[in-house]
Amino acid sequence: MEQEPLLKGYSWELGEYMPHTSQAERKKLTLYDAYSAYQLTPAPPCSEPGRTDNYIRLAQETHEIKYVLFYLHENERYFNDRINTFLTSETDWFSPERFMDLKLECRIEVLKRFTAYDPDRGTTFITYIHRYITDTLLRFRMQEEFYSFDSLQEYKDARRIMQLFAECQGNTEETIRLFAAQTGCTEKTAAEKLAAAWRQRKRWQQQISRDENDEKADRGQDEDLIPDHWDYADILWAGVEAENVDKAFRRLSFLEKTLLEQRNAICMRCGRVSDMSTRASFETLAALFEGSRASGAERAYKRAVENLILELVRRGLLHCVRLKQISVQRVGKKITAAVYAYQVDNGGEWGEIQFDMEKGTAWVETFAENDPCDTWEITDVTIRGILSCKIEQPQKNALIPIRKQR
Repeated sequence: MEQEPLLKGYSWELGEYMPHTSQAERKKLTLYDAYSAYQLTPAPPCSEPGRTDNYIRLAQETHEIKYVLFYLHENERYFNDRINTFLTSETDWFSPERFMDLKLECRIEVLKRFTAYDPDRGTTFITYIHRYITDTLLRFRMQEEFYSFDSLQEYKDARRIMQLFAECQGNTEETIRLFAAQTGCTEKTAAEKLAAAWRQRKRWQQQISRDENDEKADRGQDEDLIPDHWDYADILWAGVEAENVDKAFRRLSFLEKTLLEQRNAICMRCGRVSDMSTRASFETLAALFEGSRASGAERAYKRAVENLILELVRRGLLHCVRLKQISVQRVGKKITAAVYAYQVDNGGEWGEIQFDMEKGTAWVETFAENDPCDTWEITDVTIRGILSCKIEQPQKNALIPIRKQR
């Protein structure tokens, strides 16, 4: 852990005490590990009931950080409860990694603030640190979202007034009146805050549009061959180890993880695969992330599936082929032939495949750099993927995952 400038001169020696949960990279982080992140081994001497603030005083007097860690050890339940309440307010499930990230953020905030605490003022350290922990949790969520805010207070006001706007069923005047009454500001200020919140939402929509335009430049915007759901159970049954899939999944962003889990009715913590009838609709996902419409949530979901595929490719668990339609020949409205560029495993030089749609045949004009042409495994799957499409509407762009032969 890096020493903050404010703590210059403080000793970070722990002596015989070691964290119960290793802070290094682990093979598998469990929720129990995250809940026990502040625990020390062996356990430090217990303070008198209700006197844990003495550890903060000792840290200030002796300039030894270990006493702050003693305090965290004895008061870990408070932080666990705060984080649990925060996370379960937005979803029924959260990953151990996300919980651990918040625990570490809270610990950093305590280390930043404990030197300014005055125990003689009669306020407990828990009371003193409470609002700082609240801001830490909100700041963490703010950084996860697409929005761009100048300050945490602006973010909090935007979320609050947009929640009121939804509760008022889109009634702008009622939203402004309620926000002004609740916060004590003028209705003019409330109107400005509502307008600012809408500007931030538009920035998010513009970011989505820019992402879409980037995709159009790279691959076009037509539907690809990524299926409507990520068949987690099928991946496992096909021989890809659950541990490696879990590691790839953990590399995704919070938004991507949530989209994958809720759309596919799975739980990556326990491995539960529910019936697909229980999966979230794109309308529900759009509302969850304050998206403008279901189509935006669907595109975000497909990007999440693609990123998972590419992560599995990087880990050597899958192959993938990216296809781009170069040209087509038509007789009337019917496509009779097509030429595709293809790239293997998201890297290397592009190859070229030509298709005769009428005869249902194809041949490789140029092999892609990474294509194992001695087995034809990848080119065969690629060709079958295109020929299986309707002749009237062959895919313009596609990303095809391919299981490795074992």
